[in-house]
Amino acid sequence: MRSTSLLAKAAVVGLIALAPVAFTGAPANAATTVPISAPGGYASDPSSTPAASKHTRALGAAVTIPAGQTHYLSSKLNVDAAAQVTEVSHLVYCRRPGQTTNAAQLVSGQNVLAGTATTLLTRGFVTAPADSALTCAVYAQFVNHAANTAGHLTVLGSSYLQDVYGPIAAVKQTFNGKVLVNTSATANAVTFTAPAGATTVQAIGDLNITVCYGADNGLCQRSAGARMSGSNSLVGTQLVVNQLDGSGHVCHTTTNGPLAGVTVTSTVHHFKINTWLTNVPVLASCARTFVAYTRVTANTAHNSFLIEANNQSVGAVFVP
Repeated sequence: MRSTSLLAKAAVVGLIALAPVAFTGAPANAATTVPISAPGGYASDPSSTPAASKHTRALGAAVTIPAGQTHYLSSKLNVDAAAQVTEVSHLVYCRRPGQTTNAAQLVSGQNVLAGTATTLLTRGFVTAPADSALTCAVYAQFVNHAANTAGHLTVLGSSYLQDVYGPIAAVKQTFNGKVLVNTSATANAVTFTAPAGATTVQAIGDLNITVCYGADNGLCQRSAGARMSGSNSLVGTQLVVNQLDGSGHVCHTTTNGPLAGVTVTSTVHHFKINTWLTNVPVLASCARTFVAYTRVTANTAHNSFLIEANNQSVGAVFVP
């Protein structure tokens, strides 16, 4: 089994000093899509490349968050023409002016099949410190999973970073820890109180999952009940937002639809699942407290899987 910590290591590597991105133009306004500035062909690192030696590619797209503000950032990384199965880590790094270490980061990743156009969505909320603005941009790492030689893929110019709303009025965000899922789990649980005057709230629930297969490794252990003999996992997800009553009981439930399943093969291995709700009513007959979570299931006829940590699996409830 390939290491399930590859993408987690990518997140850690992001904390190492990196060459700064050269930005041009003014910072993005709210809801303005900022295309990346460095599309084109990129080499991927050989499969045995240590985490600290992976090349971190600066793709550009500058968004500035003023000091003390919280903004909702959303980035799409579009890739194609991979010559081999390639692990793609999609990274949004936020830094103080003149610094090369990360003050905040949002991370996603999955394996991209050869010759297959793929979109990775990375998003979440970033708060700038009270004493400094943060400039956020898109980075990536590419690793050839087919052989211990350099590979190749293309980053498309349609990739971008967006400041979705500008300053956010209120938000509660959580990053899930790493969890082995053999049957079911509750991920990205967050409690949020809607501010006075808000009539609706929004929610996101994103998971990065890794298929368990092959030999025991990390949390994917047969002694822990992990199923690893098949060729794929069938992952079920449903975003649930409960509005509570004054006693803390569920008063009203909104979901993004029925439980939805997606098959993730051991070749794809790492995979991102994004869910969201944009118009959840704040009912006057209930209290103003919400509890949101992602309901996660593993079909027992298929392999177990991991919910990945390190800012890869995120949930939030917010009011723009």
